Amino acid sequence: MRKFIAIISAVLLAFLVIGGIYAWKGAELSKTGFFGLLPETEKTGPQLPSTAEPPEEVNLSYEDRMEKGDYFFERGFLTFASNEYVRAANLESQRIEPYLKLVKTHFELRNYKKALTNAEQVLQLDPNQPETRLDMIRIYIRMSDFDTAKNLLDTYPATEVPDARVLYYQGLLSALFANHDAARKYLKQAQVASSDPDLSSHIGIILDAYQEFGFTQAAEDLYLSELLARSFNKATEFEMAIHLLKEVLRERGDLRDGWILLGFAYLNLEKYQFALTAFEKAYSLDSEWPTTQYFLGITHKELEHFEDSIIFFNLALSNGFEPKLVIFRHLADLYFETQDYQKSVDAYEQVLRISQDDINSFVRPVWLYLDFTHEPQKALKLAETAALTFPDSAMSYNLLGWSYSGMEDDEKAERNLKKALELDPNLAAAYYNLGNLYARQHRDQMALDAFQKAFDLDSNGSIGNLAAKAHNELLKKTLSN
Repeated sequence: MRKFIAIISAVLLAFLVIGGIYAWKGAELSKTGFFGLLPETEKTGPQLPSTAEPPEEVNLSYEDRMEKGDYFFERGFLTFASNEYVRAANLESQRIEPYLKLVKTHFELRNYKKALTNAEQVLQLDPNQPETRLDMIRIYIRMSDFDTAKNLLDTYPATEVPDARVLYYQGLLSALFANHDAARKYLKQAQVASSDPDLSSHIGIILDAYQEFGFTQAAEDLYLSELLARSFNKATEFEMAIHLLKEVLRERGDLRDGWILLGFAYLNLEKYQFALTAFEKAYSLDSEWPTTQYFLGITHKELEHFEDSIIFFNLALSNGFEPKLVIFRHLADLYFETQDYQKSVDAYEQVLRISQDDINSFVRPVWLYLDFTHEPQKALKLAETAALTFPDSAMSYNLLGWSYSGMEDDEKAERNLKKALELDPNLAAAYYNLGNLYARQHRDQMALDAFQKAFDLDSNGSIGNLAAKAHNELLKKTLSN
């Protein structure tokens, strides 16, 4: 579903403990957890196609290219940023900064070979770049070339003050190569040296796996490998998780939870076909487990197998998957994609019955009632609930105005939309809805102005796209009269 989102500044992936049980020969039962994907950012209307790259500006200086690249990078347009840094490097090939930026940009894009090429260029220009050496270690880990990563770590220049990141990766690779005493030593040293909360959290996750293994009586080494793979997943070291899980599953192919963990790692790397194969194997071992059904629903959704995704999400729901809120959000999106608008809005209503803690949860069902099922009374009822729940929110008044417009109560529509803009003068959706209201009333210039304002406020978003289209259609109509 990510490809339907016009602008992605970040993909929010959170972890949710669902729960599972591992049973091992010669070991006690040990409770652990699975970490599922929470739903994506709420989408509130038709989505734009991918944003096209702006026309290239000629005769820009090196500084201009770098500034433009930084502008794109900060806003998540990584390919555009990369292009600008390359152009800057072409202008001043002996300057190190473009290559440093390209290492970071290609790493974020998962173009690891290009990231590595640029890292090597950095070291040619200045061999004394410890950050770039650390970047190369991370790149080789992402490429699953763990031997080369370890060799680079072994030759990493010593520093007076221990670098927690270096110690962390030494610990990870020691764990991966089953040198567990060294892994514990490095990780404990990293824990002492770290001042980064995220890094400290990841260190703690790996150490917890060792601690849990230590509490288990007569546990097998294979169990430790799966505990470490689970912790690698939690620490977002998915390539390492895959490496360990392949070893585990070669020896014990009947481990349902091992296949789920493998599928989860592939899912996070957006290798959906591999994820599907792993989850299907888990499903063949236990077809009633709702966690497997949930992940099959996620994977089929990413592969745009919408009907299959619906089947598995409903199976997970019927088998007691929690939280139900996650399932209903996915089902609402899926029914919309399959043009079953009534089921889509019903699923959104289920979301609101469970939780009304986010004003944006009201937006899409109001839109569906107005534009697809043509039930403006139901849209208004939801908008009134939103206004009671969020009385100080501009979006609440936007929803009220939008719904009253659908009811053709123009006075209340305009009053509420203007109230929305009093609370938030930058709410593009309110200007867009005002434009539609004015256009229906044949107040053409006011409509054009409102559409223009909506576009100016959201020129790269879906509202801006809709406003531009409405503006151009109305302008063409007025000019032809």
